[in-house]
Amino acid sequence: MNGALNVRTVIDGTEYTQDDIRRWELDRARNALALLKNRIGDELMRELLTEDLRVADEAMAPLPDASGGAWRSAVTEMEIGGTTAEEFLTWWQGRLASGDRTALLAANPEHYLAASADGVVEIIETIGSGPLRFFLTFHDGVAIADEGHETYPVRIGGTGRLTDGTEICRVMHEFGDGPRGLRVRLTIRFPASAPEHVFTGHQWHFACEFLNWLEAAHAAR
Repeated sequence: MNGALNVRTVIDGTEYTQDDIRRWELDRARNALALLKNRIGDELMRELLTEDLRVADEAMAPLPDASGGAWRSAVTEMEIGGTTAEEFLTWWQGRLASGDRTALLAANPEHYLAASADGVVEIIETIGSGPLRFFLTFHDGVAIADEGHETYPVRIGGTGRLTDGTEICRVMHEFGDGPRGLRVRLTIRFPASAPEHVFTGHQWHFACEFLNWLEAAHAAR
């Protein structure tokens, strides 16, 4: 037979759609991934990804010089009804300050490690096509002031460096309230010569992780 696959599923007399089953699968996949990340732990995760991180370093470290000092932004913007900047930031900054490993890793399936120490967050997450290890420090003076930045009262910027100290990214998370609720603008800059998928991939990465954090903050109210 030709045409689209059409599945009818009945459990205890109730009929469920394919979307129902996919939602169940997503929930269970998240739980399975959280279990594995917790069982593996940070030290073994670093060990397991050693070769991936070596390859990523070799690909990313030359980019600043190859870009001649030029940087390019990838931006994701969100509007969220039902919450405010203060409500979300109270929860989110609390998770960062306490080094809440569970909340930080759960935000994105491609968060492999997030360890805070002395104001620096060691991160292993997918940048481009594979895991990259970098060290993110939040600080003032990050040179990202895109058009309209003055409409975001809260701006949290930082710099990410590879293990050898190479500056590989700059971030700016902006928050404010608008007519429809919380407004968020998420910006990351990579050296301009980075491959296109590095930029587009992180736009989706931001959308995923902040949606999960927003939902977790809302549930915790």
